[in-house]
Amino acid sequence: MSGVVEYPREAIALVLAEAPTLCAGNPFGDCRWYHASWPVLKGLGVFISLKSDDDFLLPQLRAAISGGARRILVSGTADAGMLARIAACRDAAPDGLDITVLDCCPTPLALCRQYAERAGLPIRTVQADILNYREGAEAYDLICTHSFLTFFDAAQRLQLVRQWHALLKPGGALITAQRVRPDETALITRYPADEVEALQDKAERLAALHGAALGVDAGLARHSAWLYGAHHQTHLIADADQLRAPFDAAGFVLRHFSPPPADAPVADVPGAPGNAQAVRWRILAQKSA
Repeated sequence: MSGVVEYPREAIALVLAEAPTLCAGNPFGDCRWYHASWPVLKGLGVFISLKSDDDFLLPQLRAAISGGARRILVSGTADAGMLARIAACRDAAPDGLDITVLDCCPTPLALCRQYAERAGLPIRTVQADILNYREGAEAYDLICTHSFLTFFDAAQRLQLVRQWHALLKPGGALITAQRVRPDETALITRYPADEVEALQDKAERLAALHGAALGVDAGLARHSAWLYGAHHQTHLIADADQLRAPFDAAGFVLRHFSPPPADAPVADVPGAPGNAQAVRWRILAQKSA
């Protein structure tokens, strides 16, 4: 899929300059390791992120917007990646979109404002905990996010999905993608030391290829990879049943629930420790009309 425009050099410059201050405003703790490293690693191509799901995300976003979705909530975001995908589909809404981006940390909200200004896309940013967010029931036509559910344990995931359901208008939809990690038992997923080192080596190799265009040298690349690998942890979702359970419990109708096809245009590169069986399932969940 084409049409997605991002601004990696500008995003990297912003987080390197401002994440130390902005992330201090996250009430859930210091997340500088994440928000200062992620744009560097994504810009270098260490992680592909949303690109590996664009063959699902872009058609579904376009279909939703073409079908009348105008009030859109981006529920949690590491950067402006999801916003860029909405922007790529905005021509399907000649009357314009009403976009809210919500996160508990000011840094990704600043990245989204930076992106929106460059792209000429009006947005509203809200710093809040999605679990406690009170916009009003049935406020949105569409909610979208990516790789967000594993930041919550099983009980919180149920609370989160119920919150999404409450925030959607009847007939509204949620679009997301989330990795499951079969054959794992540790409830918290972390990088082992050898994978942290391998991540650093990969980042340094990629910096040698095109880091200059991003303002990223070998030292920054290795440090960013260390920050991410040494601190990254997520809650395990071991199989599709665990992933599906909160959507069924919340009352969603799953219109699409499947892993990527074998011939997906862009191969997925996990943003968490390696597991040959780990895949990110694509989800289109609808609230009954």
